[in-house]
Amino acid sequence: MPTRARQRPPDPPSVGALAGFAVAVISELRRHPMAAELAAEGARVVSVQSVRTLAQPVEETLQRATMACLTSPIDHLVVTAAVEFNYWMAAARSWRLDVPLLARFGHARLLASNPRCADALRALGFTDISSAVDNTTDGLVMHLRHRLPPGQTIALQLYTPAMHELAHTLSEAGHEVVAVPTFQVLPSISPDTMRRLVNQIVRRHVDAITLTSAEAVRSLLWHARTCDQFDELRQALTSDVATVCLGPLTAAPLRELKIPVQVAAAPYPEQLTAAVRDALLRRAHRLEADRHTLEIRGEAVLLDGELITLQQGPMAVLRVLARHPDRVLSPTEVRGQLPFWASADDHAIEMAVSRLRRALRGVELVQTVMKRGYRLVEHSPAGFGEDELPMAEPRQH
Repeated sequence: MPTRARQRPPDPPSVGALAGFAVAVISELRRHPMAAELAAEGARVVSVQSVRTLAQPVEETLQRATMACLTSPIDHLVVTAAVEFNYWMAAARSWRLDVPLLARFGHARLLASNPRCADALRALGFTDISSAVDNTTDGLVMHLRHRLPPGQTIALQLYTPAMHELAHTLSEAGHEVVAVPTFQVLPSISPDTMRRLVNQIVRRHVDAITLTSAEAVRSLLWHARTCDQFDELRQALTSDVATVCLGPLTAAPLRELKIPVQVAAAPYPEQLTAAVRDALLRRAHRLEADRHTLEIRGEAVLLDGELITLQQGPMAVLRVLARHPDRVLSPTEVRGQLPFWASADDHAIEMAVSRLRRALRGVELVQTVMKRGYRLVEHSPAGFGEDELPMAEPRQH
């Protein structure tokens, strides 16, 4: 009688690189494109529109930029948004500057981010127009940054606050950049959303925030002040919540407050996503205990490659014990390191440990030392780097 082949157990489901982490994406958009990238890697994403942009430039600012275009020859003109560009040309006509401005453009290399921008240039009588292969402004700026010899004069149309970082990166490459803002910034349409975000950061309900412009930073700080949580926000960003910025201009208001920030290698969504990933994975606390490999993430643990989501109470206690792996901590000492557990008692810690043990499915991770408290089982560190960032503080019970 033939023997039955032994069935191979199914492989565990793959875990996203950022599964178990929560990230707030703060920008001028209702949902920034990088929110989808972070979610695809398993993160829980909170996307917040901190400011709004209106496709109608501030006249005084636009006029100054127009005059700057007329003071020196323009080698390259980058048109990034057709509607806003047409506003610019209409304003130039109202100032009677359109003829000399178009003459300047006639001697420049014309670059259009997309077909609509190319059509806007053709409507002015231009025919020799180059476009980005991928129909994006990022692609054009990357081309100019890496292919042009230094010393070029580039007129760059801006249609969002984040694009100031693109202008800055061209300046750093040795070019003279005339930034032409064809938009204006307005306050958030939902201040309650911003106040809720501040509260989430203060309570460590997110593990990282990412910001795309200085305007987004100033909006966050302003809302923290209006709800009397500015000092708490600064403390959270200084010690616990990773702060990642699109570029140095975005980071500047935070650095003035001595808040540590990580800046993307280049002001593009892919590099910003990579910077968030790096910041979060360096904050993950890894250890080996009871012959198991454990990685403590923001709101879950990775146990032998399996992601286990924990309630906030057990997660908070586990973080405290992991920060003092060689000590027995009494319930009072555990509570003392949980800022939002001031009103809890020893029974709350006991229940949190009990739920932690049940969630880890019988793994002997937490030991009870009679009449003294709790500690992790004997373990050895796994995967700490010399430059590892401080662990995030426990979340609210």
